[in-house]
Amino acid sequence: MKKIVIFTVILGIISLIFVSYSQGKTKSYYSGDSLIYQDKLYIVTANTGNLELFRLEGDNLNRLEKIKPFDQRFNKFGSFYDAHLRIEDSKLYVYAISDFSLYKYEVKNERSLSLVTSVKNSYWEWYNRVDDIGSRLATISAKSVKIWSNDMQVIDEYTFSNEEVPYNVSGNDHFLFNIQNGKLYIYDRESRTVIREIALNFKNNKSAHKVYLDENENLYVVDDYFAKKFSLEGNLLDSFKHLDYEGFDMGARNFSQYVYFSNGVGVVKLNKETMSVNDWTWTGGIAGPRGWAMGLDVVNLNGDKVVVFNNANILVLDVNLNKVASFQAQDEEDEVYATENLFLNMDKNRAAINSQVSLNGGGFLPNEDLTIDFAGIKQGSKSDQRGRFTQILNVPDKPIGVYDIKVEGVNSKMSYSMTFKIE
Repeated sequence: MKKIVIFTVILGIISLIFVSYSQGKTKSYYSGDSLIYQDKLYIVTANTGNLELFRLEGDNLNRLEKIKPFDQRFNKFGSFYDAHLRIEDSKLYVYAISDFSLYKYEVKNERSLSLVTSVKNSYWEWYNRVDDIGSRLATISAKSVKIWSNDMQVIDEYTFSNEEVPYNVSGNDHFLFNIQNGKLYIYDRESRTVIREIALNFKNNKSAHKVYLDENENLYVVDDYFAKKFSLEGNLLDSFKHLDYEGFDMGARNFSQYVYFSNGVGVVKLNKETMSVNDWTWTGGIAGPRGWAMGLDVVNLNGDKVVVFNNANILVLDVNLNKVASFQAQDEEDEVYATENLFLNMDKNRAAINSQVSLNGGGFLPNEDLTIDFAGIKQGSKSDQRGRFTQILNVPDKPIGVYDIKVEGVNSKMSYSMTFKIE
């Protein structure tokens, strides 16, 4: 186990709290989702109001996309509130929610988001979260949990109140779980009733918490004093006393012998069977200042990888809780946004070789360098202050056929394509 001098710990915590309150312009990462797809770790979050997609590449956590929802009706951008990764028919998708709408994006070429469809409800139910509940996609509001099919149709609904912190709702094919009013509620999906209430001990009932249900139907949850292991009948099977800091999330992989939890100051790794400490790490300065471990997710990539939404950064740890990679949150004033959805237009969609055509488009970052790929022939361009551009292209000397024209932002990596026929 790692050793640390108590005095140093106290000084570190005091410094963390001071810096946290003295730098308020940096946005916080506190929740999100992670998934392994084609042996690569992907992470999504919407904590900043943007849908942000990341991928672990070696010892770097790189942001691939950062987008906001665009309301065509009011010609303005909104905010995303939550995001979730899913694999369907061997393809990777990102679901995101904004106000009354659910969005579905496909991850194209393993790195860019392409909108598949969006659905807006007509009954003005505000979505707070999107996640998997068992084998199905679910949206969670303060009033209910809605179960969705892959073609974006609501196929079931549970009136399960979660008005305090909708983040706290989770479940599987048989049960829903929720932490509110200082209790863990177990809801039976078949009888559609709450069958159990388990008392917990929180200093602040408004905080976010996530429980973990293992393959043996043992429930793991961390409150502000203990990490606890319960049976579904509500019996306390074992516990571990932590440092009396705010407990947040529990996470593990099924059939693993370890479970992890976050308590602000760090991440603790416990033996599932005995609830004894195997390892731990402080996350306050592991990836820069103002770390505060909140949201936590565990995936399998050559062993456990622990994804921590660590306030001023997103942090990836290995099975020994050593840092693998991180991504730093940005100051609000440093952020630059596209002002509209991506689009491309041409004055004609077919022409002979060596003739000229006019291409225009928008939705890129302001004053961004662009790369235009016309049937494999590349050239540069640049967007204006609105993120728009116009470029004259020569039709390349290629065999008769249909080819792609792709425009990509050099910095944002946002891209859009259209087809053109060479005659």
